[in-house]
Amino acid sequence: MRGGPTFAAGALVANWRPRKSEEPVAAARVGITVSSKVGDAVVRNRVKRRLREAIRHELAALPSVDLVLIARPAAVHSGVADFRAFLRLARERMERSSR
Repeated sequence: MRGGPTFAAGALVANWRPRKSEEPVAAARVGITVSSKVGDAVVRNRVKRRLREAIRHELAALPSVDLVLIARPAAVHSGVADFRAFLRLARERMERSSR
């Protein structure tokens, strides 16, 4: 997370860095962080399940980056569609920052 670009909107924050890989097209790697500020274990796990589902749908479209998603307390009220919309916005930001 140090020194990489950041994008925050609504319930999530995204930090990323371009991947340095010898492979011509490397897939994005995504990490998820949901702190206890979001809620108890049941709530945090629900948020993580929704985030993983959104990532599963959007992973192929993400550029080759190491991406860390941080859930804010508002993520409790967000669904998979909201997280997918955030990932699409974050993808646009990542592509703009790599130019």
